Amino acid sequence: MPNPPSATEVLSFSVADGTRLSVYRDTPVRPRPGSATVVLVHGASVTADLWRVHTRHLTGLGLTVVRYDQRAHGHTPRGQAPLTIRQLSDDLHHILTHVVPAGPLVLAGHSLGALVLQELAALHPQHQARVQGMVLLSPTARGASVLPGRDPRAWLLAAGRSLAALTCTRAPRTVDFLRHRLPTTHPYSLSPHPDRAADAPPPCRHGILHTHTRDLADLWQCLRRYQPRNATVLNQFGDRLLLMAGADDRHIPAAHTKQLAAQLPAARLEILPRTTHALPIRHPELISDRIARLAADPSPHLPHPQDRSFPNSPLSGQFH
Repeated sequence: MPNPPSATEVLSFSVADGTRLSVYRDTPVRPRPGSATVVLVHGASVTADLWRVHTRHLTGLGLTVVRYDQRAHGHTPRGQAPLTIRQLSDDLHHILTHVVPAGPLVLAGHSLGALVLQELAALHPQHQARVQGMVLLSPTARGASVLPGRDPRAWLLAAGRSLAALTCTRAPRTVDFLRHRLPTTHPYSLSPHPDRAADAPPPCRHGILHTHTRDLADLWQCLRRYQPRNATVLNQFGDRLLLMAGADDRHIPAAHTKQLAAQLPAARLEILPRTTHALPIRHPELISDRIARLAADPSPHLPHPQDRSFPNSPLSGQFH
C-alpha cells in the first residue's frame, strides 16, 4: 500500500556568517499526535535527497521530518566560515532552534552526519532534554583515514585515496578544469548548477557534480584532522542510542563503529552483513523502522543492552 502523501515546505535562513541554509520540512497529511519530529543529517558529498525514501516512509507513519543540505552541499553554499565539524554542528543547532523550537526530537545522521550529531551533543547540551532518541549510521570515534583495513586490497585502496587527496588539495583548479571536461554522466564531472528553483533537495549525485574540488578537499581535511570529543557524553541517551554499520564498509570500517560502541555500554549496536558505506541507500526501510520506533514512543520497549540489536522487527529477518 503506498504511503499517504505529504507536503514539503522549503525554508531558508541565514546563520552567523551569512550562509543561507536550505531546509526541507516534510509534514504528513495525518500527523501522529504526540510523536517526535525526525531530523535527518546527510553525509559528505551528497544532499538531503539521501533521505527521500526514508522521508516517504516516515511521513507515511504520521511523522514530521526535517532534513537539510549541509553547507557546501546541494542548495546550501559553502559560506565564509571555516568548513569544520564544529561549524556544521552549529548550523544544525540553528536549525533545531529556528525550525523545530519545541517538542521532542529523534536525530539520525550518516557518516559525516553522525559526527555532526556527536559534536552537537557535546557542544549544545541545551537540546539534550528534547532528544527522544538518536540513530548514528556508520559512526566513528576517530578522524577519517585513507586506510580501511590491513589486507592487501585495503593498502591499494589507501594508496589511491592518498594520491587523489594530495592532488585535490594541491591542485584543485587543475582538477576542476579536468572535471569540467568530463561527460556530464561521469560521477566526478563538475556540472553547472541547474537553473531550476530550489523547491526540493537536488539529487544526491549533485553533491559531487556541483561541488568544487577545493570544497571537497577542505571537507576531507576537516574529517582527517577531526579530534572527536569525549564520546561518553552520548551515554546520557542510554539505550535510546542506536549505532548501525555495514560489515563491508570500506570508508568507516565496522571495527571503528564497534570501538565507539565499546565506550557506550548502554547503546545498541547493529552490524548489517553484506552492507557497504551506502547503508542508508541499501536498507532504507530497516533504518526508517528503527527511527520510527524511537519517534513514536518516548519509552519504546527495547531489548537488554547486551543484545546490541533491535529484534522482533518485521524487517530484521532478512539480515539473519
